[in-house]
Amino acid sequence: MRVAWLFLVLAITTEVAGLTAMKAASASGSYAGHAIMYASIALSYVFLAKAVKTISVGVAYAIWEGSGVALITIVSVFVFGHALSGREMLGLSMAVAGILLVNAGEVEQEEAAGEAAR
Repeated sequence: MRVAWLFLVLAITTEVAGLTAMKAASASGSYAGHAIMYASIALSYVFLAKAVKTISVGVAYAIWEGSGVALITIVSVFVFGHALSGREMLGLSMAVAGILLVNAGEVEQEEAAGEAAR
């Protein structure tokens, strides 16, 4: 199970790297940046596919997408100088709260399954 979560973390990390490269490439017009973006996003899907072999697809996708949105927003603020509005901050906070709730539900289901197996 831990390996599946590692694959999910790798999927999130490579997605954020790909989107960061996309933003940098769009500013500079670099073809190398676009190549990095395509490779990173493709690799992200490979890692996500490996994660969903163990983690339910709904939970994995929600965490992957929500965490990716939160992290890319943080990158855009600190790397690219984007200023967040109050609504954007509220939306990001709600996304993080949703991720925590989905993750808590998955952990609870795993614990219940472990107790039932005993």
